[in-house]
Amino acid sequence: MKILKCIFLTKYNNLAKYKKVNEPYIKYRSKDNFCVTLFCELEEGETKEDPYNDMCEKYKVRTTGYTRYAEVRNKRLCLYELEGSCDSLADNKKAISTVSKFAGKRIFNAEVGEFLELKVKALPEEELKDQTSYEELFNL
Repeated sequence: MKILKCIFLTKYNNLAKYKKVNEPYIKYRSKDNFCVTLFCELEEGETKEDPYNDMCEKYKVRTTGYTRYAEVRNKRLCLYELEGSCDSLADNKKAISTVSKFAGKRIFNAEVGEFLELKVKALPEEELKDQTSYEELFNL
């Protein structure tokens, strides 16, 4: 899965519910948690759940329920809004901060011995160009 960038959703402008903390993650006022929205492209053989679920488990984040999916020009694009799933506010902030730094990177499962391990690798600059036009699909 290519994590192309973090997205600032229009709903984050609702200051009764959200407060800017430090781009690209946001603090929920009502739930006392942090969140980030990732704009992703699925690669061949990947599903919307894999390696996404492995990332969530490893980095202690979960979906808020806000997800979007679109197929266009042979690309499978997803938006995932994530929040921390830790027991403390500080740990949730750390988890969301870590995941937000995956923008511009590829996450994938690689065989390490007999096991699969989640890996993170920087994307070449040319793969990050011309992604803004896809945002229109999600009405951002």
